[in-house]
Amino acid sequence: MLDANSVLEVLRPVEDPELRKSLVELNMIRNVKIDNGAVNFTLVLTTPA
Repeated sequence: MLDANSVLEVLRPVEDPELRKSLVELNMIRNVKIDNGAVNFTLVLTTPA
């Protein structure tokens, strides 16, 4: 079953290119929502650039 935790586990290997840490570990993935198989989430950036 597809749920928010499954989505976060799939995204866990994705790293911030400057900090070299997981986007999930850095709490940059937020508001994970799943609707009829479509996954949406907010990616919070660390800097305005």
